[in-house]
Amino acid sequence: MKRSLTLEILEHLIVCGSSLMLTGLLVPYNQGLGRSIRNIERQAASCPHDFSHRSSATVSVMLSRLKQRGLIARRPGKKAAWFITTRGKRHFKDVGVEHSLPPEDGKVRLVIYDIPEDMASQRVWLRHKLLECDYRYLQKSVWLGTRPLPKGLRTELKERRIFSHVHVVGLEGALP
Repeated sequence: MKRSLTLEILEHLIVCGSSLMLTGLLVPYNQGLGRSIRNIERQAASCPHDFSHRSSATVSVMLSRLKQRGLIARRPGKKAAWFITTRGKRHFKDVGVEHSLPPEDGKVRLVIYDIPEDMASQRVWLRHKLLECDYRYLQKSVWLGTRPLPKGLRTELKERRIFSHVHVVGLEGALP
């Protein structure tokens, strides 16, 4: 199932915290093209999202619409960057999210996964589920949260045949 561009952009801004898609369209003033390309490549290597299949006009129009709806905003200045607003985070959580999340219990949990490349769509699905459960992105394939994962998620992992690739570790005494 193809995800909407709205959700892709909101997830990108939550997970990566910056607007890589625009840095690919614009070279900052007073910065050489080579340096700009190296910065983009370094940032893109750590970002799990890919907007290359979308035209720059499509992404630009969607950013404008999301800004009008109050879901994202743009920091002013020379190195302006898009960020997600509180309203945008709420919208992301509300779209298709099960509202039966277990309450936070204060225990810190790490979710670490290594899903094979041929199952890339399952990685995207898992990232979306972790975001729904209020888990934070730490680095590639490593997420941190303070609530138990829903019981149904374990069953879904087994049905999707990725259960053996996902590990949840509880950390006692650690700060989130």
